[in-house]
Amino acid sequence: MQRKFLELGLDTDDSLRDATIKISGCPNSCGQHEIATIGFFGGATRVNNSMTPTYTMLFGGSAGEQGELAKAAMRVPAKRVIDTVLKVIELYKQQKTGNESLHQWVVNVTKGQGPAGIKNLEGLKAALAQVIQLPTPDQDPEAYRDYGSDSTFSAKTARGECAA
Repeated sequence: MQRKFLELGLDTDDSLRDATIKISGCPNSCGQHEIATIGFFGGATRVNNSMTPTYTMLFGGSAGEQGELAKAAMRVPAKRVIDTVLKVIELYKQQKTGNESLHQWVVNVTKGQGPAGIKNLEGLKAALAQVIQLPTPDQDPEAYRDYGSDSTFSAKTARGECAA
């Protein structure tokens, strides 16, 4: 994701500067996804009758004195995370008011105070529904593999705290 953001020049966009994105393959809070503007934690989901790596996407978290825990919004296939975040940024840029930052916009949406187009999380989920769709495993087997793997994904648990 970082490489894509740098490629697109998003690292120089001041309206994105106060937003945070935190991602962890683990559902525990080690990755601090629950205090990010947009957070993700890993899991697995059956899509088109096949297991695929997914992330639960959270919105509206922040740290500090006025900290707020993010709200879980939806599951996103791992191979759609970058496209989903880019779509969120696109929607924000279309709908922001004045000098509203991405973080402010996301928090307003999670509180049901978003602009007319995307008023709340349900509206945001509806706007992202097309982006998260996967083709069938026959059409795109790579979408059903984890990053760095050349075999079909399967959910496994192992010994240790993160598998508890």
